[in-house]
Amino acid sequence: MIELRPLSADPTTARRLARDAVRSHGDPEAETAPFLEGIERDIAEGTASGVLAVEGGGPVGVALWAPASVLGLTVEVLHLEGAGRTLDGYTAFVRRVRDVAGPVAFLPGRLAGLSESEEERAMRALGFVRFARSEMRYPPDAAVPDLPTVPELREIAATDESALTTLLDVAYRGRLDRYLFQVDPDPQKDAELQVREILSGRWGELLPWASFVVPDGGAVVASTIVVRAPYGPLVAQVMVDPLHQGRGLGRAVLAASVRALRARGERVIVLNVTEENGRAVRLYERLGFVRTLGPSPGWYAPDRVPVVPIPG
Repeated sequence: MIELRPLSADPTTARRLARDAVRSHGDPEAETAPFLEGIERDIAEGTASGVLAVEGGGPVGVALWAPASVLGLTVEVLHLEGAGRTLDGYTAFVRRVRDVAGPVAFLPGRLAGLSESEEERAMRALGFVRFARSEMRYPPDAAVPDLPTVPELREIAATDESALTTLLDVAYRGRLDRYLFQVDPDPQKDAELQVREILSGRWGELLPWASFVVPDGGAVVASTIVVRAPYGPLVAQVMVDPLHQGRGLGRAVLAASVRALRARGERVIVLNVTEENGRAVRLYERLGFVRTLGPSPGWYAPDRVPVVPIPG
C-alpha cells in the first residue's frame, strides 16, 4: 500500500523523481528546462508543495502541486516508477493525494508507465476528463499576414481596462481556459483580477504597441494583449465577444499584433491554445501559427471545473 511522506524526508530523491517525470514526456529540453529548474529549486529550498510516494520502505513516486486555488489543487507532477507504474498504482496515488491535500481540479497527463488507454481508464474512474494544451509560434521566416479592414482597430489604452474585463468575462465564460487561471470564485471579480494582473506586468511587461482592441461604442468586442515573456513576446489573450464572432475580428487583432511585432524586429511570437477550442486553433493555423510544443494532455475534474462545450 502506498504511503505518503513529506518531500523533506528525502529531497534528493524527490528532485530525481521530478526530473524523471518531466523528461519522460519527451518534450524538448530547452522548453522544459525553466519549469524543471523551478521545481528543483523549490524542493531544495523547502517551498515546494507535494509528497513522496513510499512503498515497501522506499520512495516509488512523487506528486507536486501548485498552491491551492478556489477550484482546488492543480497537480503539476504525478509520477511513479518501477512496479508501481500500473493503473491501480496511479489510481491509489491520486486518491491518497486527495485524502491528505484536498480536492484536485487538474492533473497532468502522459503518466509514465501507462498506455494511453490505461491512463484513460484510471483517470475516468477517478472522475476526470481529458484536455490538451499546445504552444504555437509564428514562424520567423513567414511573411507578415494581411491586415483585414476593421473599423476603429487601434492600440490598447490604459482606459480600456474596464471594457477588457467585461470582454474577458463574456469571451471565456464557462470555457476551460477561464478555469485554468481562475483566481476568484466570482466570475466578474475574477475577470477584473486577471486583466489587472496582465496589464500590470504579472506575466511580463505589457507591450501596448503590439496589443489591439476593436471598440464598439463604450465596449471592446475583440482584443489581443501581448506581454514580453522570458523567451520573447507572448500573445497572452486573444478575445472576441461571442455576439461578434464570425466577423473576422479575431483575425484582425491577431494579425495586427503580428505585424506590429515584426515591424520592431521581433522574431519570436508565441501563444498557447487549448486544443478543444477548435475555433481558436483554426484561426491560429490559418494565420500561419504552427505547434512547437504539445499537444500536452491533462485532466480536469468536471465537478470542480464546469466546462461548457464550445460550438463548432
